[in-house]
Amino acid sequence: MLFFGLHNALKQNDTYTIDTLEYSKERGLSMNNFNPLVSIVIPVYNGSDYLHEAIDSALKQTYSNIEIIVVNDGSIDNTEEIALSYGNRIRYFTKENGGTSTALNMGISNMRGEYFSWLSHDDLYYPRKIEREVETLSKLEDKNTVLLCNWDVIDANYNRIDVILCEGSLSEYPTRVKSQLFHILYAHIHGCAMLVPKKCFDAVGVFDVNLRVAHDYDFFHRILKKFPHKHIPEILVIARDGSNRQGKRASTRCNVEYSLLLIDIIDHLSDEKILEMASNKRDFYLYLRDFYRAAGFTIAGEYMHIIADSLGYIHIEQNETPELSTPTLPRYNIIRRFLHALKRYGLVGTYKKIIVKIFR
Repeated sequence: MLFFGLHNALKQNDTYTIDTLEYSKERGLSMNNFNPLVSIVIPVYNGSDYLHEAIDSALKQTYSNIEIIVVNDGSIDNTEEIALSYGNRIRYFTKENGGTSTALNMGISNMRGEYFSWLSHDDLYYPRKIEREVETLSKLEDKNTVLLCNWDVIDANYNRIDVILCEGSLSEYPTRVKSQLFHILYAHIHGCAMLVPKKCFDAVGVFDVNLRVAHDYDFFHRILKKFPHKHIPEILVIARDGSNRQGKRASTRCNVEYSLLLIDIIDHLSDEKILEMASNKRDFYLYLRDFYRAAGFTIAGEYMHIIADSLGYIHIEQNETPELSTPTLPRYNIIRRFLHALKRYGLVGTYKKIIVKIFR
């Protein structure tokens, strides 16, 4: 997932084992007669390494009214054997390989629940993940609220390498709580750390199959624009850092897809929306410029730099280090060509031209 390792709330020397998840066996807790069926959808491609752990963490949920849907996206390892070993404790579907978005969409089309909960095959839920979300919903008047929570990040050896806590950033500028876009633009969101009402799909559609990596943020953007959201200040998910599996082509595609999405969102922001997320426009553009550069989204980072420069913010920077003031792309004409293409071909047209050039 996006932006792992960029937040500073690190807790070192913590190690997880699967047994760590077995701290509660209470099931079927009362929610004041609010007991909706929740569909946990697990898309998987060649998941023999961690699939057992993901399914087990779903089965150990303290909230009992769940269904677990595993969608095999054309795996060529023994993923199917692992999934079938669970018998009728899960619902299993298989399809030709088409990418995570297609597997998620198959799960969504077959879900029976009123709420959707994504679980990547290499991530884990803490036992009370669904319980706490349903409990929170039971207290809200609008049951079509999208729920978000915090998450831990672990490496391949189960060492905790990061913990993503949103409440500090939200309290820094209280208006961020009501912002539709803060969690997207500042990367305080994770697909597995959410609970999504099924009605969201009816309103905005499902995951975009044309996006290989940015399908998550594209979908989050669409639902958060139309539906209310609430953050639960608890760590309910364990996400496994996948950075060691990102090759050059994958990194390039991430840069392109996420940058184009972020640029399109930012390009349509009103001053009012910006000031919901930051104390002033200068802080907004310069912070996100540095953030996106550090994340590897250099296209978006340099776009923010150009905007900041055009507004006169660059020359008044007081504390910028040489590393941050040096453009990470080799020449500005690359960015200018990109912006020219945006004006000439539009976002979709530019995206297609870049993808064809990079991946032909």
